[in-house]
Amino acid sequence: MYDETDPRALTKEEIENVQAFRLRRALRRAYERSPFYRRIFKERNLTPDDIRTKEDLRKLPFTTKTDLREKGYPYGGEFMTVELEEIVGWHMTSGTTGVPTVGAYTSSDVELWANLVARSLRTAGVTRKDIIANVYGYGLFTGGMGLHLGAQKIGAKVIPWSTGRTEALAKTLKDFRATVITGTPSYELVIAEKVREAGLDPERDLTLRLAIPGAESMTPEMLRRIEKELGLLSRGGGAREIYGLTEAIGPGVAQECPHDNHEFMHIWTDHFLVEIIDPDTGENVGEGEEGEMVFTHLTREGMPLIRYRTRDITRLVESDDDIPFPKVAIMKGRSDDVIFYKGVKLYPTAINEVLMKMPEVMEYQMVITKDPQKFLLLVETTSPSEDLRRRIVTDIKNVTFVNPEVDFVSPGTLPRFEGKSKRVVLK
Repeated sequence: MYDETDPRALTKEEIENVQAFRLRRALRRAYERSPFYRRIFKERNLTPDDIRTKEDLRKLPFTTKTDLREKGYPYGGEFMTVELEEIVGWHMTSGTTGVPTVGAYTSSDVELWANLVARSLRTAGVTRKDIIANVYGYGLFTGGMGLHLGAQKIGAKVIPWSTGRTEALAKTLKDFRATVITGTPSYELVIAEKVREAGLDPERDLTLRLAIPGAESMTPEMLRRIEKELGLLSRGGGAREIYGLTEAIGPGVAQECPHDNHEFMHIWTDHFLVEIIDPDTGENVGEGEEGEMVFTHLTREGMPLIRYRTRDITRLVESDDDIPFPKVAIMKGRSDDVIFYKGVKLYPTAINEVLMKMPEVMEYQMVITKDPQKFLLLVETTSPSEDLRRRIVTDIKNVTFVNPEVDFVSPGTLPRFEGKSKRVVLK
């Protein structure tokens, strides 16, 4: 066995061999123990012996969020491959758009999760010397517990803050000399705002060197703003995205390394077999082409999934640094986050990238109305001007082919978010 927390423990060839072995074992487990997948195999007159390669996997259909809601609630349902007595707990989505999707964990799954988050943190540059302020939520959301387990796995010290009491957090960051902060990128920017409101200079008064943002779509410009607002670059660090989702296992599926320049993340293909598909046709796309990411669990014990459609838009490329695992591009967004406005596909991340480049923009909100169709952009700034309005409209039109109306609002007008942001309002 190899050290699961070490991102450099395997060669590229060894990763491929491990993946092939684990795929055969995972398919056999799903066929024998999961009522859902056994039925899928039977309906197609297949057995695990009929699927020997990644290409053969396409003989099986995709698993979707709808499948999980209908057949996986409440305990894991037909997706479980162990008895209920072997499950030690669950995480789940918020369920704001319907029945929540559930992730069931055995004790082995918890150990696996801790190892993958530890590997991700090591990839980002975290060591046992670090003090981590973990400001991901600790409830049903996977972020808090996942980062906590992984950090302790490598011996780092954890302040289990969760969300809220942001003014007090600013003081704690200073007094405890925290060196790493986790959380959604939106909340990390709120924290930076509160630090300055408390009269603290991030570069002079704090010791933060790394931010590990995740759990929502972000852009390179947003990551660069976090680096600037928290003074990370002055200490030789930076903001490095961690990626995951409840259906996979939580955070710890992929991680940005110091060489990735906010463009890519290494994805742990010894535990997740990854496909990139055309979201409209379901056909696999070529290497380096953009599409929707689909994963198959290779090692999850309690509730493994086969060909799960994440809805996250990305592309897969080979590694170009000393970590041999392949890379996925920073997620462009989710296929179901796309807004159709006057016949144009509009990704909210494209708007984010434009606005995060402009230092005058403190916060923003997109308001899209159906009748009549209207795209209003509320921009919070201390320096409103016609020049700023013109730059916003021009830059957004250049990347989206959409002409927004721009209204400036006073600082503190728009909502701030301690968890996932909600900057798009549909009316």
